[in-house]
Amino acid sequence: MQIRLLTPADAGTYQALRLEGLLEAPAAFGSSYEEERDLPLATVAARLAATPEKAVLGAFEASGDGSALAGVVGVMREDKVKQRHKASIWGMYVAPGYRDRRLGRRLMAEAMALAAAMPGLRQVTLCVNVSNTAAISLYEAMGFRRYGIEPEALYVAPDYHDKLEMVHMLPR
Repeated sequence: MQIRLLTPADAGTYQALRLEGLLEAPAAFGSSYEEERDLPLATVAARLAATPEKAVLGAFEASGDGSALAGVVGVMREDKVKQRHKASIWGMYVAPGYRDRRLGRRLMAEAMALAAAMPGLRQVTLCVNVSNTAAISLYEAMGFRRYGIEPEALYVAPDYHDKLEMVHMLPR
């Protein structure tokens, strides 16, 4: 499995996996399939243009017909002056056929390494559906701690879902 920064050239592959995730686990994301299915590839490509402040990582597995994108995670630093000491993890998803291989841990480790390399960064935050116990266990094992719950943060008809807020303080 190879983990690397995604580039605008990966837009089609990324969008296909993202849409798969939005359908498979709608309560895990703030966006919906309906909101993202018709996004132009140029918009998706712009999201994937890495900078020193943001990046999306992808995990690829070589297969007989090329490389399959198995998982993704994004990291993005806050842009406001008073919040530049923070970054957030977003869009974490591992396709069902690749779960239970420690791929999520590898993606998170790479994302945290990118965050730790950002000068002056003090903390990394993320949010996760309170019912996603596997993800919560992974994040806690990686040093994230719980600091709050936003009740009814997401509505995926016909249910509301609470969101757990977590933070990882970086060494000074």
